[in-house]
Amino acid sequence: MNDQQQYGPQYGPGTPQGQPAYQPAGQPGYPPYAAQYGPWGGAPGGPFHQPPRRRKRLPLLIGSLGLAAVVVAGSLAWGIDQHEAANSAKLAQVVTPASVAAQVSPGLVDVNTVLGYEGARAAGTGIVLTSDGEILTNHHVIEGATQISVTDIGNGRTYQAGVVGYDSAHDIAVLKLKDASGLQTAKTGDSSKVAVGDQVVGIGNAGGVGGQPSYAAGQVTALNQAITATDEGGSDPENLTGLIATDANIQAGDSGGPLANASGEVIGVDTAGSGGNNGGNGAPGQTAYTPGQPGFGDGSGQGDGGFGDGSGNGGFGDGSGQGNGGFGQGDGGQSDGQGSGQGSAQGFAVPINQALSIVDQIEAGNGSSDVHIGETPMLGISVADTGSGEGAVVNDVLAGGKAAAAGLSAGDVITEVDGHQIDSPDALAGTLNQHHPGDKVSVTWTGQDGQQHQQTIELTTGPVR
Repeated sequence: MNDQQQYGPQYGPGTPQGQPAYQPAGQPGYPPYAAQYGPWGGAPGGPFHQPPRRRKRLPLLIGSLGLAAVVVAGSLAWGIDQHEAANSAKLAQVVTPASVAAQVSPGLVDVNTVLGYEGARAAGTGIVLTSDGEILTNHHVIEGATQISVTDIGNGRTYQAGVVGYDSAHDIAVLKLKDASGLQTAKTGDSSKVAVGDQVVGIGNAGGVGGQPSYAAGQVTALNQAITATDEGGSDPENLTGLIATDANIQAGDSGGPLANASGEVIGVDTAGSGGNNGGNGAPGQTAYTPGQPGFGDGSGQGDGGFGDGSGNGGFGDGSGQGNGGFGQGDGGQSDGQGSGQGSAQGFAVPINQALSIVDQIEAGNGSSDVHIGETPMLGISVADTGSGEGAVVNDVLAGGKAAAAGLSAGDVITEVDGHQIDSPDALAGTLNQHHPGDKVSVTWTGQDGQQHQQTIELTTGPVR
């Protein structure tokens, strides 16, 4: 494994919409978030109603594809281009990023969330696993959400979604659409067969604008990578390991979308990116994939804009000159595209084998310290570290909630839940993570008067943590 890399401002989560923040110049972005939620409904250092600080990855704030928005330019190519080889009359298929996107896109969804209790909104991407609406996405795409709606690319319909479960440590979540049937599913590949140099296409809801997904092509640049994703301020770090690295320019809103191979198989789930502001365009007859994204490689060349190999070939070519791209399947063909770009973007994806293993665990209902099954429970408080390593201090209490009715108030220090010692906000969150809305837990705290109190409190449904 390579030394761990740290990615701060370049990463972002789902996309609170319409304000500039942490992304390549010239791209619309999203506002920084308030303090991160405490144990299911509160924010350390701030009132419970604030949305959580989103990690700079990739839902809208790519960065989570938690990813910052990019406006999609132009239309996508649908269908497979064919050309006649120069040395024979045989027709051969030219595989282009556009054709890969066309193959994969009907099995995708746009994920839109309402965050916390202030009505902020975010957006990302999801991958359809079953025809009745099981969706794979990033945890950071839905983090902080109190409402989730999903629009299927294949049929254009919008559905309400519930949370089946999520793994915050590996940035994976599973949703289930309500009353969905007959959905087109995505084809998954085998990420154990991925190799450095493989051509790939990242596809998703870049910019959170919805509609036909955008796409960006590149190559696999490394395997088994470790990164540290942080929030906008460079704090609240989260370590992610075992990732596929690519020079495809993964953008905000792409989070939760597929990294696909040249056969249109999903080999990874886009989760983070540190894009540059590189211009470029590529697919034959198409405009740029998204403004500010690189073309298909290091160099420039007029040609088919496909997955060319070698100097002078468009698309993924590494040189300049006229050529014909396309995975080496013949010469000739359409040459409307300019394969150009700096190739300085860097994106990361969770290998699909790892993601599907987590999906299996969630479907089986096997919760753990990392994996939460079902909706998120909350006490209805915000908490902070005491600084002494003993307990979690209450900052705010939701008016009219169960915790308020039990007598908890700002300044109290929670020391125990269901017999588990609480020495930090994380310890409180970890304990509550083993429960579900409707469960009753025994909470022990020390009041500001120094007296110890104990009450049984029913957990309610809170924002996804």
